[in-house]
Amino acid sequence: MAQKLLSLDIRQDIVCGMMLFRSGRAATVQGCAIAVVGEEDSLAEAVAAVRDHLGYGGEPCRVSLSCHDFFFRNLSFPFHDKRKIDKILPIELEESVIVDIDEVLVDALVTGKKGSRSTVVAAMIDKKTLGGHLALLAECGLDPEIVTIAHVQTALQLAKNGELSRFVLVDAGCKKATIYVMIDGRMRLIRAITFEDGSGARFGIDKNSHQVFAKRPERAENTFASLSMGIRHTLYALDDTEAGLPLYLTGALADVPDARAKIASNLGCDVHFCDILRPPVNVAPECGLWRADLMTSALALGIRSGKKQIGFNFRKDHFGRRVSWERYRRLASTIAIVLTMGTVIGGAYLWNDYSLRQKEVQTLRVQGESVFKETLPGISRIVDPVQQLQVEIREMKEGALGDVALESDMKMLDLLAEISVRIPSSLNVHVQRLVADRNTILLRGVTDTFNSVDAMKKVLEKSTYFGNVTINSANLAARSSDIRFELRLELKRG
Repeated sequence: MAQKLLSLDIRQDIVCGMMLFRSGRAATVQGCAIAVVGEEDSLAEAVAAVRDHLGYGGEPCRVSLSCHDFFFRNLSFPFHDKRKIDKILPIELEESVIVDIDEVLVDALVTGKKGSRSTVVAAMIDKKTLGGHLALLAECGLDPEIVTIAHVQTALQLAKNGELSRFVLVDAGCKKATIYVMIDGRMRLIRAITFEDGSGARFGIDKNSHQVFAKRPERAENTFASLSMGIRHTLYALDDTEAGLPLYLTGALADVPDARAKIASNLGCDVHFCDILRPPVNVAPECGLWRADLMTSALALGIRSGKKQIGFNFRKDHFGRRVSWERYRRLASTIAIVLTMGTVIGGAYLWNDYSLRQKEVQTLRVQGESVFKETLPGISRIVDPVQQLQVEIREMKEGALGDVALESDMKMLDLLAEISVRIPSSLNVHVQRLVADRNTILLRGVTDTFNSVDAMKKVLEKSTYFGNVTINSANLAARSSDIRFELRLELKRG
């Protein structure tokens, strides 16, 4: 699903942000901004400046914080289930950290699996520190869905791109650096180092141009030497089989000319440019000045597929996002408009259907009255055509039968059905005339033999409708061999 997304990388001395347009795996950087945190500008003002420059309008937001706000431990567990690891982590860490475990928020990254065991990098942040960052973001109108550690996603993205599965990523700021070691595509180690001495900062970032400059050019070489020594000491902790890993450099110091060459000279290894910008991820022409070394962390976080992808996220537990009706006010208005339109359209449809049905009823009423007038032209006052027609039919039936009307409990159709059922189909009988009155029925017809006449008499006598059956006549026809007969059937009463 296509969406716009704000991604921020917040450090103590600089805030970098970008607005991305994402559609599936593709992403386009539509705008980027940098704000320097100086003596006159607070961190909140820098975040607000980046937000305003990017034209933030309530889009989803993600934030990465400096690695120096966190501290780390490497652990091993005899199972792989991430949910079990999250439950047991505080217990395992309680004896190995110098702070009260209840005062920190913990998240874990599973970095390896071997047999039934798994290795984990656990990251912790003081709850007050995290609460302070979230309060600052809330003041700026931001409610991030992900809060993570700067450049963790960069290292994971480098491994995902498939160029190398074993490397070292160094995020070098003006005073501090973070080292990420990737082995077989998984995070093996995260270490934060400080490489400044008591002589003061030697590098800074210009507020207007955002260029990194040496405050004390004469000590620049010492700064790179100190940084290289910190990297070397950190890598000593690795196994001999993991020595000599390629090194990628990013961050503020990476923006200094010849920075990679100077570190490579001190370490005696190749130092590469950290580049994760490749199709289907691109930078729009209208984005503005693109500073890869400063923007990489925000970009890697922005193209992370979601909260469930591998990586840290400290928006959980007490610091999880709260439902804000303010966020859904525009959506609620849209839903209300849609529901109103649906109600109006539905009401209009029902009214139209009702009107059509009323017209059909009126048409049928007129047609019914027309049929009534044609059937009974002598009746001029029409009140209820159906009832009036039923009354007339009943009167006509009674008038037609006159004296031969049957008892109320004997219907003519019932009598005919009884006679038809009683006379077997095997008899060759043809009834030519039937005359009925209140007491008797006369049957006249022809059959093939006199025995057939007797057979009819016997079967009709068994009927509960007839009391006595008499053969009035049975004669041979003059011009044929048929037998003409007349039967008299007396009706039973009561």
